[in-house]
Amino acid sequence: MRITTIAGKISYIVGVFALILALNVFLIARLVNPTLDLVIVALLNIAYVLVGVRTFRGAGENRVDPRPWWRATARPAAGYWIGGALGVGAFISCVGALASKPEDAFVPSVACLTYGALALFYLHSSVRLHGMDAPG
Repeated sequence: MRITTIAGKISYIVGVFALILALNVFLIARLVNPTLDLVIVALLNIAYVLVGVRTFRGAGENRVDPRPWWRATARPAAGYWIGGALGVGAFISCVGALASKPEDAFVPSVACLTYGALALFYLHSSVRLHGMDAPG
């Protein structure tokens, strides 16, 4: 399955986000303690992004073969924007973790690590794609 239209991509993003939210509110949070709940939701969000980048395709992109493991977007600019936004989120979460009392720092620390990992993934992809676009 390849998602190629803007409407399809928006539907995936909104639909899976709503599914993860519903799973968390109605199932996960009721079955496990808050610490494990946070870790499970962070892992689900990472999986949600990874599945999205594997199935989304840009205009002119090969729709048959799988993307290389490192490729997150069709063009470098998109990855720079998404990676930059995730990097800002990681920075804000990290500042929140550092400004918190130690007993309250777990949530922003997990958010910092999650956003940071995803930011690095997108930025790495864009740097590689940018190098592929360069002549020579």
